[in-house]
Amino acid sequence: MMKEKPKTASSGAVKKLLLRAVSALGLTLAIIGVTFLTICFDLRSFKSAASVVTAKENVGNVTFVMGAIFAFTIAVYVYYKLDVRTYIGKQNNAVLLPPIIIVSIICCFFASEINVYLRPYALCSMLSIFLIGKRHALVNTIYFAILMMLIDSVSSGGLFLFDRELIVSFLLTVITGAASVFMLDGAGSRIKVVLTSVVLSIPALLTSFGLELYSGYYKLLTSVDSAFASGIMAAVLTTALLPVFESAFRVVTTFRLAELTDHKQKLLKELAERAPGTFNHTVIVAMIAEACSNAIGENPLLARACAYYHDVGKLKNPEMFTENQTGYNPHDDLSPELSTDIIRSHAKDGAELIRKCRLPEVIAETAEQHHGTMPIRYFYVKAQKYTDGKLDISRFCYPGPKPRTKINAIIMISDACEARVRSIKDRTYENVDKAVGEMIEERLDMDQFTECDITIKELNIIKNTITNTLAGVYHDRVKYPKLKIGGKNA
Repeated sequence: MMKEKPKTASSGAVKKLLLRAVSALGLTLAIIGVTFLTICFDLRSFKSAASVVTAKENVGNVTFVMGAIFAFTIAVYVYYKLDVRTYIGKQNNAVLLPPIIIVSIICCFFASEINVYLRPYALCSMLSIFLIGKRHALVNTIYFAILMMLIDSVSSGGLFLFDRELIVSFLLTVITGAASVFMLDGAGSRIKVVLTSVVLSIPALLTSFGLELYSGYYKLLTSVDSAFASGIMAAVLTTALLPVFESAFRVVTTFRLAELTDHKQKLLKELAERAPGTFNHTVIVAMIAEACSNAIGENPLLARACAYYHDVGKLKNPEMFTENQTGYNPHDDLSPELSTDIIRSHAKDGAELIRKCRLPEVIAETAEQHHGTMPIRYFYVKAQKYTDGKLDISRFCYPGPKPRTKINAIIMISDACEARVRSIKDRTYENVDKAVGEMIEERLDMDQFTECDITIKELNIIKNTITNTLAGVYHDRVKYPKLKIGGKNA
């Protein structure tokens, strides 16, 4: 039996690999298909019979371009595979790249029939920034610029005939794309994207002005107006298309995360009303997790969002958790085993509730993993009092899985440390530091970080960050003296 398990795991890995490969190949062929149709049905090709004849005669050129596009696309996939393994390793991410390119091609060529400067050149770059990331958006921008150059070359009647429109297209794609990569980094709202697009239009405006300066007043004015509108069009299309990509590929963008951390969100509002103690706890954990993620180079907004929802499973039985109790403890009337079942179920209940509300999977995973396989120590010790025999501690442990990302490891530590420090009466810096260190050491001893790539150095940074944060949150205050007003104490 022991020999069959690796085979099963290996078989599952092969199936996933084949699925990603088939999906990527299929969508790569889709890019080629869209490109071919764009070339064939480009309205510029029907403006004269001569151009139609030229297009038909350049079968070799078209074939060459299709092959070049295929090669460039594979090269981009190889880049992501070698440089960003964790990204391309997920099925949704593997199939996300081609749709971005396809949508950008279609939008650009519809706009080009009005004016070549009207193309939303920065669309590919802007979508890539929010769906993939700043660093790799630049790679996609260069790839898209080369792709558009090849398409324009064949559509104009020949291969690598560098006419005016081709040069304009290539320059504006690179310039506006690169500008958007740096200008939109950190944009946290959709409105900010639209407003930024006005500034983003300036490179396109200047480029069109320089190229059309001697082309006549009317053409110059039309070109400049179209170039200015292209940036705004790219921003509008980006804000319109992002929700579609978020839903279709379950991608978590900065906009989605900002929306999820709004306290008016249904689950958070319900948590604040029905489990105020838990809600207060999650707010502090979110603050700690955000600071820790920022300290080690992880996504702080994602950490905050995940922390807000990590305990939503307590909504099922809020009165069963200490922070929501006002005196009476229901566990006093229950067996330790039953109490354990109720307490540890909140991790699974939270994940189910998050999925039911169609929130991102990454948040559901945090709810499942934030306790790992840690024991529920209080009820284990309580159970020991009722038996003379040795208890199986696994009966009193969370089912897991263990944290599989650095952010989930951070939330596990932050969650435990906040609860531990809250219980300390003398919250001096030294006592807080000692408590935080003990929480981390305990989880290291119990192998809770074996499934994520967090390092000892990062854990030390996290320890110092949590200590400083909690010492600030729970610092001692001076005792206020009583005031005597009119001879009476107040």
